[in-house]
Amino acid sequence: MHRLVLPQKSSAHRFATLALYRGLLRQCAKLPDAPSDLSACKPYIKERFHKYKKLQSPSQTVGSLKAGYEALDLLYSASQGNQNDIRRITTLIAESQVTKQQEIEWQKQRAKVQPVHPVSWKKERKEDNRQYRRLTAKRHPDAEPILSRPRPVVEGKRRIPVLVNARGLPFLRIKKPQPKFLSAVLNTKLEKRWKRVERSKRLEVELLFAADEDKWDALTGHKEDATWAEPVQTSLNQVFYKLNSDDRKTQELAEAMWKVVLAERKLAKEEEQSLEGQSLEEGQPLEEEQPLEEKQSLEG
Repeated sequence: MHRLVLPQKSSAHRFATLALYRGLLRQCAKLPDAPSDLSACKPYIKERFHKYKKLQSPSQTVGSLKAGYEALDLLYSASQGNQNDIRRITTLIAESQVTKQQEIEWQKQRAKVQPVHPVSWKKERKEDNRQYRRLTAKRHPDAEPILSRPRPVVEGKRRIPVLVNARGLPFLRIKKPQPKFLSAVLNTKLEKRWKRVERSKRLEVELLFAADEDKWDALTGHKEDATWAEPVQTSLNQVFYKLNSDDRKTQELAEAMWKVVLAERKLAKEEEQSLEGQSLEEGQPLEEEQPLEEKQSLEG
């Protein structure tokens, strides 16, 4: 079985096609200036080559190349002043333009007739999320600190926040989706901490080299009071201090947020019990009247 070779992957086919393409464009430049319709030959040839450049059928490829060589002969004859071939070229271009305009009109009519498909719920949800992120890109001017909770009185059912761990940073999630401003704050803090961690790793390596420099100075008799390792160790201690300080503040914040969650749960439970008590009080008259109705129905 012979191996299938695509025409556009064959170097011989590409060489022949590009040679034909260049020859057609050169003959277009030699056409007479009149009539003015001949100026559309060059864009027409480019459009045709672009349309048929992905042909895979051998018969269609042969037919296209044959038509191209016939067009080359026609353009050469027209460039020599043959009026019949000039009129033939102008007729072909005019028919092509009419066909193209008819296709455009048909596409417009088809677009009007085709029913408009409703937007899927996935696209609606994506668009809602994009709109929400645009609206929550900045901090709300009336936003209250999260640790100011729990609120003593709320409208409707109380939403109990959820304590979330975002790669070591705690925050209280009230509802989804998450505001873009909150995401930006978390990402900024995480990037800042990671830079400090990378700096500490780099300083630890530099501290080893500085210690070697101090040993070399001692061996060569150039030891001084100021050592190479001292400033590196000072910088490393500062980075560790900032990391430990931030970790301690994060732990304190997490404990404070957990207390908020417990307080919200307590208030929610109390509100639920009070609502149950009110519903029971409202239902007591109905329970007292029920036996009387049953008694009357039995007597009847």
